[in-house]
Amino acid sequence: MHEIDLSQLDLNLLLVLYALLQERNVTNAGEKIGLSQSATSHALQRLRQVFNDPLLVRSKKGMLLTPCGLSLVEPLEKILLNIEQLIKPTVFEPKTAQGTIALAVSDYATVLILPMVLKEISQQAPQLNIECHHWRGDTLDNLRDGAINLGLGVPNLPGTEEFKSQKLFVENYVCVVRADHPITQTGLTLESYIALAHGFITPINVVPSPTKTHIDNVLSNLGVKRRVMLKLPHFLSVPIILLNSDLIFTLPRRVAMLFAQYTNLAILEPPIELGQYNFVMVWHQRYHEDPLHIWLRSLIVSHTQRLK
Repeated sequence: MHEIDLSQLDLNLLLVLYALLQERNVTNAGEKIGLSQSATSHALQRLRQVFNDPLLVRSKKGMLLTPCGLSLVEPLEKILLNIEQLIKPTVFEPKTAQGTIALAVSDYATVLILPMVLKEISQQAPQLNIECHHWRGDTLDNLRDGAINLGLGVPNLPGTEEFKSQKLFVENYVCVVRADHPITQTGLTLESYIALAHGFITPINVVPSPTKTHIDNVLSNLGVKRRVMLKLPHFLSVPIILLNSDLIFTLPRRVAMLFAQYTNLAILEPPIELGQYNFVMVWHQRYHEDPLHIWLRSLIVSHTQRLK
């Protein structure tokens, strides 16, 4: 059997071959694919060299396919169909989407963002699963190798094009105490703020927990210091602890407002300017044009608009 040199074969030649096998006429084949008669004839000569066979031969009834030409009709049709399916745009249908999306999130994001997003996913893409992981020191590596698909948080991204990000909203700080805390009657001043015992949420996967935070740095610049009586690894227990203590927590405003909806807490404005920060969504560039991820990112953006 003649061994074909694939380096001599390109997609354009396959298209010409398919037209020739269908039309069995050089002129008609050329018109079908937008080539001149001479260009089509030249392509036929190249094809004959590639396959080491005439492919089409002249007869009194026109051009006839050789046995080799006949044997190419069906497999060539399948090949071109497969190529067409390979390169045509993927149409994403949420209702038929399957698999698991791995998210890197803090409990802040699972409480604030995930519930409303999950509700929409269960309605639009009922077969899609969500798997949440803590945002850790190796999360960017996991985004890079595909173990994590999407991150929600306040990451420190490298200055490269490797990772894409989108701001979801701007967050700032408020102070939270139990509703009947004495400070709600006297008012929160810098002096009363630093006199209180504070609770603090430590960053995930930071061991040991940091001795100075953004808030502590701001206070330090003012020449004062607070006492952090309690350090917690997550937000979940904060409302229960506040209801049973005189502690004060300085928390992101949105999660504090959420806690206050369900428990008897008071929200107070900080006595100092603590600034604000961007809460973002981050993903690796490999998923930037993926239809499923585009849909999910759009879903998250549309729902986080309500948090502004």
